Amino acid sequence: MRLIIKQYLYFTVLFLIGMGNISCGSKQDLTPDREEPIEQPEPETNILKEKASFGIGAAIKTSLMNENGYTQTLQKHFSQITAEWEMKMDAIWNSSTNYQWTGADKLIDFAINNELDVHGHTLVWYKSFPSWFKNAGYDSIAFENHVKTYIKTVVERYKGRVISWDVANEIFNDNGSLRITDCPVYATFNDPIAFYGRCFQYAHEADPDAKLFYNDYSVVIAPGKRNAIKNMVQRFKAEGIPIHGIGDQFHYRVNNDKSTLRNGLNDMASTGLLIHISELDIVMNVDKSDSYVFTEAEAKKQSEMYKHIAEIYSALPAQQKFAISLWGVTDKHTWLTGSWHPKEYPLLFDQSYQPKEAYKGFLSGLN
Repeated sequence: MRLIIKQYLYFTVLFLIGMGNISCGSKQDLTPDREEPIEQPEPETNILKEKASFGIGAAIKTSLMNENGYTQTLQKHFSQITAEWEMKMDAIWNSSTNYQWTGADKLIDFAINNELDVHGHTLVWYKSFPSWFKNAGYDSIAFENHVKTYIKTVVERYKGRVISWDVANEIFNDNGSLRITDCPVYATFNDPIAFYGRCFQYAHEADPDAKLFYNDYSVVIAPGKRNAIKNMVQRFKAEGIPIHGIGDQFHYRVNNDKSTLRNGLNDMASTGLLIHISELDIVMNVDKSDSYVFTEAEAKKQSEMYKHIAEIYSALPAQQKFAISLWGVTDKHTWLTGSWHPKEYPLLFDQSYQPKEAYKGFLSGLN
């Protein structure tokens, strides 16, 4: 009898333990699996610097920084700035021993305070040699020594704060010949290209981390100029001269042939160097007409051209895309109303700092 009771208790305990295990297991099995959250696609940005995988720059003037809308537009849409004129030689170099830093310093401070990169423009340009320098009558040795001192003084001052420099600017005619008229370099040196190469070397010695560019206009539409630049690049590479990029200003017109722009840009990129669209604006009033009106149809044409330029640049090899820089912020202050025609509307923002159709086109072409 005791044996029967013991066996009964033994099997009862086993049964209860088994029921407990089943019950526990059932709770786990019945607990619904947590669903992983579905990742939502990022909303399409309408900010230039957020969409581009490269720098988006603008040429600026410090005299406009107090204007309502100016700095706000810069801060919101751009990642890089260039001095429109305040870092050119004749704005800085008052005499062989005196430098005027006020404008350049203000620009650099603004960039630092707003986390903007600075592209330095420009160290050597035939139009910006100061009058006191051109009238001094220096021989080639004195000429180069003064320029060397200038380059090193400027580049060392902004070392680590300017990421890149246009070392030389506009030294070729459209047919590829060197500039003769009003160019003191050509008048002083038997081998001007060698002199410009040494200028690159001086800039590199002053700041080894800065990217160094040659900058010019009409590069993608003037084969003679483009070939001369490519030959210069080959010579510099062969001689160990540090050159990192080429800038084309892209002061083009709305009726420029789109395939010519694309093919010329790709030919520039065949150098393997960084490519900078350095001074972009698009002339609309191509005939300089006093009766020109910037209609909706004209705005659409401008938008399509800006989109095309953004697309052909975005299609370049990733490692060669440096930046696209607009030559100004707003139509209100474009240089073209003085140098081309008063009725001109070449930029992405209108006179009230509102984005134009051109902005939308440019944005849609970026990737």
